[in-house]
Amino acid sequence: MRLLSRNLRSSNPQIMERRNPVHPAHRPLTGDNIRLLILRPGSLNVPIHCQLEQVSLSDGHAYEALSYVWGNASDTSPMSLDGVLYHITKNLECALRYLRHKESPRVLWVDAVCINQNDEDEKSEQVPKMGEIYSGATKVYAWLGEADRQIDCVFAVLQEFRDRKREGKVPTHFDAAEQLSFHRQLFRDIYQAEAGTLPEQSDLDDEMLHEEFNWLRPFYVRPYWCRVWIVQELVVAKVVVVCCGDKSIDFDDIYGLSLDWGSFEQGFDTATYQMLKPHTRGWNTIQTIRGHRRRREVVEWEMGGEALSIRMSERGDVAMLDEVIGVYAQHHKCSLPKDKVYGFRELVPQWKENLVVDYKRSDLEVFLDVAKLDLFEPKKHGGRHVAFHLWSAMGLGDREKFNDCLRQSFPEVYLEMSSDVRNTSSLGTD
Repeated sequence: MRLLSRNLRSSNPQIMERRNPVHPAHRPLTGDNIRLLILRPGSLNVPIHCQLEQVSLSDGHAYEALSYVWGNASDTSPMSLDGVLYHITKNLECALRYLRHKESPRVLWVDAVCINQNDEDEKSEQVPKMGEIYSGATKVYAWLGEADRQIDCVFAVLQEFRDRKREGKVPTHFDAAEQLSFHRQLFRDIYQAEAGTLPEQSDLDDEMLHEEFNWLRPFYVRPYWCRVWIVQELVVAKVVVVCCGDKSIDFDDIYGLSLDWGSFEQGFDTATYQMLKPHTRGWNTIQTIRGHRRRREVVEWEMGGEALSIRMSERGDVAMLDEVIGVYAQHHKCSLPKDKVYGFRELVPQWKENLVVDYKRSDLEVFLDVAKLDLFEPKKHGGRHVAFHLWSAMGLGDREKFNDCLRQSFPEVYLEMSSDVRNTSSLGTD
């Protein structure tokens, strides 16, 4: 990858006061260009200074990407962007402060700054590129927010557990059950050493999880794990580093716990997901993303003395309609209902290839767009129930309004549904 060739300016520009709507740094993008954020070096508490650089996405520039929750859009702080004040949310400001190097610039892609959020046409052009942007980043940083004492303890436990696993001290003669018991006891010992005691049982504990997974609750109840956009950002990334304050750990070292503890539940069972307590679903999201990331992995083996490799999903299409809608769209949050579709476009083959992103279209129009792409086709993991789940997740109305939509826009599907209802009724009277 090439580094940016532009001569990076020093970090003490004369700052002009200007609000975001028509910021001079957002010069129109051309071709396959994107903007990259040059984060100037500095210590934690000094003001933030950045520049924007336009580059061609196909030119292979080196950059990292940030995955985060915007937070309260009205609670903002100013930073210097190309010498002019630019207002960002407090959560993003906090992330940039912790990610900033002390001595050298850092090149990042950050959606709130690199896309002109006040230009619907630009958003419609840039959003379809986000899969390529996140998959092209050398690393993606998943920012959970400021740390506290509880989550610092969880990170310390996870890091120590990772290091002890790497030492490889599990006896080689252990079977799967004995390995499970060994790792669970190891985790308990590490937790007690870090926290001083093991947690007491709580009404917040979820009996659907291993006891030890409930102890990680400060980690997975963070609002980050409920956000729509994080899913494709993490699924397509080469490397994901989860950060909270000054603590960090590779995403692989978190979901590796489930392998060690014999609960390889990829999270695709929507019935199980519904049974989880709402505050526990963040852990299931981690497991589901883990499963989708594994579908993108390259499997290598040897046959006849020849090394072979194959990507488990050749095109990177990793999710089925019912998985995306049943697990993610129904239970993850976004500010725009249409992002319950656009936010998962990269994961679903039919959407990735055929869905045109247009933020000027209404939520109903976006639903109708995607409904025409096999949403009612059971062979493609769709169906009327899947379509209704998406309809409901987008806040488009109740079952009666959904049926009205079918009657007007999809009469064949409506007639099929009516026939099924009549058949069911007649069976009940036999």
